[in-house]
Amino acid sequence: MVKSVFAAALLAMLAVAPIPVSAQGIGFGFHYGDDPDDFLPQLPMCLTDRQIRDSLAQRGFSNVALNVANEDPIQARGTQDGWVYLIDFNYCADYVINVERLRPAQ
Repeated sequence: MVKSVFAAALLAMLAVAPIPVSAQGIGFGFHYGDDPDDFLPQLPMCLTDRQIRDSLAQRGFSNVALNVANEDPIQARGTQDGWVYLIDFNYCADYVINVERLRPAQ
């Protein structure tokens, strides 16, 4: 009985022991502020729709259409070099996160 109580206590202590960061697995969406994008300087105010379109136009996109900005980043669609692209854009740091080619432009 004493052995089983001791074994249970040992297992409980091991279950709550801290795990080294290098041994941890998937982060499950936790955000610790260590991504390179986290160190981008934020603008004093986020860009307006017009400023977002102008910023993407300066990057070579035309016919820019914006999705509804629920959170940062916003998604936009724009044309460049005969292709339509889906653009993930951080409108509070004026930064293009990702560009995905969708289809040929018409």
